[in-house]
Amino acid sequence: MKFLHQSLFIGALLLVLTACGSKAKATEEEPQKRPYSEWLTRSEMQRVPESYMLDFAKAPRWSYVMGIELEAMLDTYLRYGGEDIKAYLVQYTDTMINPDGSIRKYDILDYNLDNVRTGHFVTRMYELFPEEKNLKAINTMMKQLADQPRTKEGVYWHKAIYAYQVWLDGIFMGLPFRTLTASKLYSPEEALPIYDDAVDQVKKTYERTYDPKTHLNRHAWDENRDMFWSDKETGLSQHCWGRAQGWYVMALVELLDAFPADYARRGEVKELLGKVLDSIIEWQDPKTGLWYQVMDSPEREGNYLEATASSMFAYALLKSARLGHVTDPKYLAAGKKAYQGIIDNFIRENEDGTISLTQCCEVAGLGPGVSPSVLKAAPKVKENTRRDGSYEYYLSEPIRDNDAKGVGPFIWASLEMESLNE
Repeated sequence: MKFLHQSLFIGALLLVLTACGSKAKATEEEPQKRPYSEWLTRSEMQRVPESYMLDFAKAPRWSYVMGIELEAMLDTYLRYGGEDIKAYLVQYTDTMINPDGSIRKYDILDYNLDNVRTGHFVTRMYELFPEEKNLKAINTMMKQLADQPRTKEGVYWHKAIYAYQVWLDGIFMGLPFRTLTASKLYSPEEALPIYDDAVDQVKKTYERTYDPKTHLNRHAWDENRDMFWSDKETGLSQHCWGRAQGWYVMALVELLDAFPADYARRGEVKELLGKVLDSIIEWQDPKTGLWYQVMDSPEREGNYLEATASSMFAYALLKSARLGHVTDPKYLAAGKKAYQGIIDNFIRENEDGTISLTQCCEVAGLGPGVSPSVLKAAPKVKENTRRDGSYEYYLSEPIRDNDAKGVGPFIWASLEMESLNE
């Protein structure tokens, strides 16, 4: 009899455990129904509780990478709400912008375009949640761009230490912030020359970096043609790096976001955007819908499908199609294919309920080294640490999960898909 009671107890216990297991399984599966934009936003907040420590920072950082990821989170907040997301965003500006408006770890005399990109996020935050200190910080960054050194043709140098160099990265870092801020905070008369300057710069950059053989844009152009990474005749770097092309196309999309609807030169940027998107589609991997790290050499040994550039292209294609910047159905089809390729190949669901974006190139650039044309001593750099823009160089950089330069664009691409699905 005692044995029978034990058997009944064990049987009942198994039924309870089975039910609990089913419930647990359902709970585990539930997050998959959440929008990817919100899911990745909250995954990052869980991984990195302090927003000023995003992107593997070892100390609070003023950086374009934080600005990009946090701005994508801002768009998630605007779509889905969440006071915890808002608090996470405010935490960054509260920590990195002092009460007097000065910016921690920012030096205007560096004339570093990377350091003003976060201003795009700050301007949008100021519009929604005005704080005087943030306006002062915005004005400081606008002053940098007013004084930013330029090439003879009027295009920004990438940094003071990268004199006479035009990088696709820098076009994204500087021009959208300046244009957006002018559209929000300046009078139409004050803003117009800033709009015109932005159009001139993106067009000149396109012409200078364009590769007629691939229809893509090389990573950078050296006006003086004397950097170790540049061609002595053309001034071009050696390859089209996927993320650099991504920076450039996102800059075009953001400029169109900022320009007034009646701005006379919108059509010039739309036309340029169409050309760039055509080239991007031309190099889309037909099997996965993704793009390679060294974009213009997909068949070479060692090349790999890369998440940050693929996310940027998916976002640009989807948004351009939604807003009518391009009208041929091929752009939307390419964007959808790219997004599904990211989900299939780069999104990993983790045991703790979070998701990760994998296969992200950590960093790539050109240099270091000061242009010999600048009358100052070049930094003492070991030869093997100099980034020469070669195929081998781009493949030598580390690959990691959840790089902010991919997380932000993937969240934006997800928001576009979520809009389409509605």
